[in-house]
Amino acid sequence: MDKEKNILNSKVSIIILNWNGLKDTIECLESLKKITYPNYEVIVVDNGSEGNDVDILEEQYKDYIRVIRNKENLGFAGGNNVGIRKVLEEGKSEYILLLNNDTVVEPNFLDELVKVAVQNKEIAIVGSVIADYYTKKIVFTNAKIDKKLKGKIKLDYLNLCKDYWETEIAHGASIMIKSEYILKYNLFLDENLFLYCDEIDICWRVKKHNLKIVIAGKSKIYHKESQSTGGKLSALSVYYVLRNRILLSKKLLNFKEQILFWILFIPSRLIRVLEWMIKGRWDLIKITYFAFLDGIQENGGKNILNF
Repeated sequence: MDKEKNILNSKVSIIILNWNGLKDTIECLESLKKITYPNYEVIVVDNGSEGNDVDILEEQYKDYIRVIRNKENLGFAGGNNVGIRKVLEEGKSEYILLLNNDTVVEPNFLDELVKVAVQNKEIAIVGSVIADYYTKKIVFTNAKIDKKLKGKIKLDYLNLCKDYWETEIAHGASIMIKSEYILKYNLFLDENLFLYCDEIDICWRVKKHNLKIVIAGKSKIYHKESQSTGGKLSALSVYYVLRNRILLSKKLLNFKEQILFWILFIPSRLIRVLEWMIKGRWDLIKITYFAFLDGIQENGGKNILNF
């Protein structure tokens, strides 16, 4: 009975970051309007979009969302942190959910996240099961962090019979964090990363405090992979994923782990460069060079190159 009461009383602030993604954001909001969980709010943080995205969202959803306008693109980490700090400043929400704008949610997805979150005080992060938006096939149930600081997805369909299970990483498209632990353990997103690899960083830090990261088996969302950045082989994706993995190796790994990281990392990058040479993708090779250089020199934040 107490757990049921906690579930109904636990307020969740859903933060959605918009950057020139009006169509996706509207579809996401329309799916959220159908959810069954009663105690939540939606905050849309606009990351300096061009055009009139914000005006349209405020007009169309004026009774449903709050909008925070950033004057410039602060990146995924910086933009979300603006929303997180606003929620924590007000102190009314037990949980903060970071939800990608290129997602569509099931009506019960938030009920299931909160049901799992209140099970155990050691649970700091609860994530959703991720399905592909277009094919509806499940693409994420849990993942591990490999020695190259890459999230290795492991599809375990047997887990779907469970209420929840532990994982090393929750998928960044839907991560619900306990507000208390953000303050206590400084679990803000690392703005030095700007874009990509945020879930690896924050989940690594959560584990260091002996807290749990779990996936709620009955919470499902549908994700359009890398819509806002142009896909996995876009200049933005290639640059930030590569640079940030190097930055994280310096931040998270001890000396021996860093040696192993480079032993495994360099050959894998050389193979990828050779593949791009064969395909004539000199643009990606150039970007790889700058990403590698910036990672080594610890030049974090927003890249100054015009991608």
